Amino acid sequence: MNARILFLTFSLSHLLTLSLHAKEQPIASKVTGAKVFLSGAQIARSASATITTGNTTLIFTGLSEQLDPMSIQVNGKGGFSILSVNHRINYLTESPKKKEIDDLQTQIKKLEKDWAYEKAMQDVWVNEEQLLNKNSSIGGAQNGLTAAQLTAVNDYVRERLKVTKTNWLAQQEKLTEIGREADKLRAQLAQYQGEQHRPTSEIVVEIDAPVEVAATFTLNYFVSDAGWTPAYDLRAKSTSTPIELLMKAQVINNTGEDWNKVDLALSSGNPTLGGNMPTLSAWVLQQPYRLESLSMRPRKTMDRVDARAPAPTMAGAEDVSGYVNMDALQEVANTVVYNTTTIEFSIDAPFSVPADGLAHTVAVKSHTVPAIYKHYVTPKLDKDAFLYARTTGWEDLNLLPGTANVFFEGTYVGQSYLNLQQTKDTLDVSLGRDKGVVVERVRRKSTNDKAVIGGKRTNTVGFDISVRNSKSSAIDIEVRDQHPLSPQSEIEVKLIESPDATVNEQTGQLTWNITVEPKATKKLGFSYSVMHPKDMPVMLE
Repeated sequence: MNARILFLTFSLSHLLTLSLHAKEQPIASKVTGAKVFLSGAQIARSASATITTGNTTLIFTGLSEQLDPMSIQVNGKGGFSILSVNHRINYLTESPKKKEIDDLQTQIKKLEKDWAYEKAMQDVWVNEEQLLNKNSSIGGAQNGLTAAQLTAVNDYVRERLKVTKTNWLAQQEKLTEIGREADKLRAQLAQYQGEQHRPTSEIVVEIDAPVEVAATFTLNYFVSDAGWTPAYDLRAKSTSTPIELLMKAQVINNTGEDWNKVDLALSSGNPTLGGNMPTLSAWVLQQPYRLESLSMRPRKTMDRVDARAPAPTMAGAEDVSGYVNMDALQEVANTVVYNTTTIEFSIDAPFSVPADGLAHTVAVKSHTVPAIYKHYVTPKLDKDAFLYARTTGWEDLNLLPGTANVFFEGTYVGQSYLNLQQTKDTLDVSLGRDKGVVVERVRRKSTNDKAVIGGKRTNTVGFDISVRNSKSSAIDIEVRDQHPLSPQSEIEVKLIESPDATVNEQTGQLTWNITVEPKATKKLGFSYSVMHPKDMPVMLE
């Protein structure tokens, strides 16, 4: 009796297990949105399926291996109950390049067959050549041909040899071309086969449905190995116009799943940094350890209202002649969302970012920034004048630090870095060297006097600086130079003259702020004396 009960229990358990496995239902889903943070991204997927009555295990397949299980959110519509949500890794999925590999193998087999055929045809011409040579030799030696007959045979053999050689070379060209093409395909095949196979994630959802229902699902989860980096284009058309600033985003997707025409949003947040404020512990000085300064990483956080009008669309029957001469838009239409701790740029059009690990640039936001243009020169170190644009009010633009490509008067000047994590209210942007400003610094000979009085030597040194503006508009320029400082009491330094210069007594820096009219030259100068013991060598310049 007990044996029968055990057998029935085992049978029922086995049937129940088979029943549960039979109701496992794989579900394909599609990426519909990606909110990309400075590090990581939140992915949104959608799926639909018909659910049968009772308990069903849904398997959402083909997800990124880097999915964070703690971030999974599953929602659905259809009058069913979600009993549990779990995560697992599938190591048995086929390579995403399987179709490409199969296609390459098919093409290579065809080329190998073509190569074998062309090689066989080439061997035919080789055999004919050998036969011609053999027969012509036998005929001449055994049959005792007359001179006329021998000439005719030689002419025939010569013509046939030309044909065989020509066709042999033609076959060789075909073999070379087929071999070259096959080598390319083999190299591509080796790359695909050499790529490390990446397992995929699966979300396992247990549901219970009272009746058969058509259900829809939305999945949200966080993945690493994605992010975006701010970058800028700074364009100044002239020194009388404001700066045009274009903010761009370099988006990287290396998650293993492509984002094809998804709702893309860029957030200034970074969930990987964590949201808890650090705490200080007691700091006790100890020996023999050496104290070192600790660098603190700046913390940013994450997460909408301020809408822009969408870009105009053209109906099929609309006259498009007016669009021909319109300038191309430099940015993608987007909505800027200001959250409590973050800024978010929501791209208004579907956008695609393949999972290739490369940076894909998205033009996000353009600004017109008022600027004051000014030249700076330090002729002691470099005689070229540098043009800078000084801007204020940039903190109201909610920009992020990043590299900037600088263009001036339509020409690429170089790359700079916008350090926006500073407390100054003025941002200086270098527009490069201006060859239209010529600066010279010449040491005065007449003031290079030396005198020895009472064991002390006095040297007087002076310099003349000329600034020429060869441009067609006036410039404001700041000229910087310096006089030496005394390293010890035995050496006395005295600034003799520095007309119109601002003097920093702590650093010895001399600064002139002048305006130079077009095609004009301004002269500046300064001199100083150094008194020191005559037996003490001193470098005066």
